[in-house]
Amino acid sequence: MSTAPDLDLLASIERGEAPRRILEFAARGFVPLPPGELVRAVSTVIASGDEELRALGEDTFKTFDEMALRDAIASQAIRPEQLSVIAERTEQVEVLENLIRHKNVSDETLSWLAERIGPWLQDVLITNQVRLIRAPVIVERLFENPHLSTDIRRRADEFVEEFFLKRMREEDEREAASAALAAAASEAGEFPVTAFDEEEAPVADPRAAAAAADDPSDSDIEGNLTKLSLLTVMQRIRIAYRGSREERLYLARDPNRLVAMAVLRSPKAREGDIEVIANMKTVSDDVLRTIGLRRQWTRKYPIVAALVKNPRTPIDVTLPLLPHLLPKDMRLLSKDRNVADAVRNFARRAVARYEA
Repeated sequence: MSTAPDLDLLASIERGEAPRRILEFAARGFVPLPPGELVRAVSTVIASGDEELRALGEDTFKTFDEMALRDAIASQAIRPEQLSVIAERTEQVEVLENLIRHKNVSDETLSWLAERIGPWLQDVLITNQVRLIRAPVIVERLFENPHLSTDIRRRADEFVEEFFLKRMREEDEREAASAALAAAASEAGEFPVTAFDEEEAPVADPRAAAAAADDPSDSDIEGNLTKLSLLTVMQRIRIAYRGSREERLYLARDPNRLVAMAVLRSPKAREGDIEVIANMKTVSDDVLRTIGLRRQWTRKYPIVAALVKNPRTPIDVTLPLLPHLLPKDMRLLSKDRNVADAVRNFARRAVARYEA
């Protein structure tokens, strides 16, 4: 158990009040602190930004065993910057598990870990749904993890669907219900229609208004796209789900998987939109895979043809769709050097059978 002098020494180091000589001793591991508190002291020195002390602290940190790191993380007083230093310097699964669960760990640290941890720790991370709702960037980074397991990917997709898109659908339904009640009350003469004039002017032709929204002028498009690039992930998800056709098609190419997938889940998505997206050479593999695995879309020939001809479509999605191509498209595909060799060879064999 730590003594009061120990606590005073650690507190002075953490607050940046300790003399430089004490900080140098701490960086070398020469201060009289229990192992867990010494980890915290050295981590503070490393996080301080002083290059000379940092170099000393890095060497000392390498000497800490798993028990010392676990003792440090067991403290409820450990600071976010200390947890960040530990997270970036250990691969001990039990240490990282406790760190991920710690209330003081920062969103930035969890985001950094999300791109790197293995399946077991991915499960620990995605279980903390309260944190993920507060900081969706963690889920975003999780999708960038090259070791992301199939099960965690599925659960991450379900999380996005449940906590973000479902919430937006419910908001839409509430807004629609409120609008219906307002219209009914207006017709009944309970309050004048002019009460809504400040919020939204009446539209003479709703179809014309929708067409204008889906086909804005060049200056409007440029302005909208510039604004979209400056928005947060959650703001882009909202627009991907609810925005105009032009906005949604633009966001289908968003490098953030959550944003791009929200476009496909939008209630505004039409077959024509999906065909356009399936033709895009700049969308992610995940977007094309989702389109290729959704039966309601692969029943439409233009979408199938677009997926097969798109060199970005994953080969395991393309091959099952190839037999459905018409002969004219198969001939074009047999000469297309942009597609994978396996796809082109399949098309050549099919064409040979046609001509036999």
